[in-house]
Amino acid sequence: MSGDEHLTLGALLVRLETQEKQIAAQAEAAHEQIAQLTALLDGLAQAADHIAITRKTLLNLPDEVPPAATTPAVVVPE
Repeated sequence: MSGDEHLTLGALLVRLETQEKQIAAQAEAAHEQIAQLTALLDGLAQAADHIAITRKTLLNLPDEVPPAATTPAVVVPE
């Protein structure tokens, strides 16, 4: 017989309650990590969307640059 077989029902219930609390704490920590990772993922997806829009906008610009408007020469009186 091992030492665990000599536990009273009360002692066993205390151990189970302790394990249950540990598991609940781990689950809560995992939920927090999921929330943080979800927020990070959403931010990255939004950044990727912005880059795709910028790329699409740049690709739709005309290939030729219009000639720069020439400004008339300033005449300085003598």
